[in-house]
Amino acid sequence: YVTGSTSLHLVILLKNLQETSLTSRKYWRLLSELQEEMKMENKKKKSTNSFEKAMMLEVMGKYFLLIATILVSVMFAIASPSFLKVTNILDIFRAASIIGIMGIGLTIVQSTGDFDFAIGAEATVGACAIAKIMVELIPNFYIAFLLTMIVVACIGLFNSYIVINIGMQAFVATFGVSTLMVGICKFLTGGGQYYSTSWPSGFSILGQGFVLGIIPVSVILLALCTIIAFVFMEKTKTGRYIYAVGANPVAAQHVGINIRRNRRIAFVVCSMFAGFAGIIQASMLSNVTPSMGDSNFLPAMSTCMLGATFLRPGVFNILGTILGSILLAVISNGLTMVGASFFLKDIIQGAVLIFAVGFVAVIRHKR
Repeated sequence: YVTGSTSLHLVILLKNLQETSLTSRKYWRLLSELQEEMKMENKKKKSTNSFEKAMMLEVMGKYFLLIATILVSVMFAIASPSFLKVTNILDIFRAASIIGIMGIGLTIVQSTGDFDFAIGAEATVGACAIAKIMVELIPNFYIAFLLTMIVVACIGLFNSYIVINIGMQAFVATFGVSTLMVGICKFLTGGGQYYSTSWPSGFSILGQGFVLGIIPVSVILLALCTIIAFVFMEKTKTGRYIYAVGANPVAAQHVGINIRRNRRIAFVVCSMFAGFAGIIQASMLSNVTPSMGDSNFLPAMSTCMLGATFLRPGVFNILGTILGSILLAVISNGLTMVGASFFLKDIIQGAVLIFAVGFVAVIRHKR
């Protein structure tokens, strides 16, 4: 039995419970929607952070070589204040000119997927050939220079023939050519130093001359070689074909690119740059030895590998090679300035080479 007032209270209670239930449902629905929105925002933040990290890593990867060169230079400048003198900076660029020009040639041939192990011997042949021609045949620097460039171009053609036409592995073939060329140079020089007391003036200017009394001619020649090689590789059809052959030879052949022709061009151009570097080195030293180019092989290869970590990681490029040659020259000069042990240069150079080769291998594996 329920009285009238009690029934009224029950109705009010039931109504309140119903309203509370409806409010509770709205609350939980709004809460779940809010949680979903928060989850979406967190996902967006995480994706944004991961994207920013990826972009930062990509930028660091592209410009790591430049950053490393600056940091190493700052370190040596702190250790030795005379490191930043203009004359010392120009000496660094002068030292970089030889391995830089050799590195340019190696960069071009490696862009096709080949390798020229004879680049050191080609530099030696360039030095020996121009010296013998000027001293014993034609005492005219310009004619001797032209004949020497023809000689080293023929070595490049020979390399390309045994690699492309015969089908030998580039590493083995060019190693054999290197040994052969060193033997010929020993025969030409008698196994010792070959020098003259009256080199033509044009020859001496290449490695010992200065422009405006301060800028070494060899530095200007390095800059000219860099510009020529950069334009050739980046702005000409042949250069783009060389990159295409190295990236995917099967696809390049399918689109009508003459693979053999472009590989041959790369070998010849590489040999000519190496020969030119040998001529400059002979001019710097004012003499020729049958193994003078061998000591520059590993530094040239290191600059080439380091160059493949700059701007376009995993891709050999001219600007990266030049920056790599400058870094090695900075390290060599800086160690000398601070009086470091003589063997430390070889240790650092070997470590740099291992890092560069490993970096390129990892990038290409990911691709």
